[in-house]
Amino acid sequence: MDEALLHRLIEVANADGPVAGQISIAAEETEWRFTPEKPWTTGNYRLLVGTSLEDLAGNRIGRTFDVDTFDKVSERLTRKSVSLPFRVTRQ
Repeated sequence: MDEALLHRLIEVANADGPVAGQISIAAEETEWRFTPEKPWTTGNYRLLVGTSLEDLAGNRIGRTFDVDTFDKVSERLTRKSVSLPFRVTRQ
């Protein structure tokens, strides 16, 4: 993954909007880490990933991998991002 795209196209949000924090990239740009400015609170969050983020092979979230480029592709993607929900709980 391209580090500049990882910083620009992935964010963490809750019901109030984006969560402030620091992003770090590790393991030769294969690992994305997010550390919030304030400690996590119990609640629902979303990891928002822009669909233009792609790996070195051109694979993108929201688009079929390994598409035969000789066959006509009729699927059209209209989403700008993919939302992956998660919940933080205290133990």
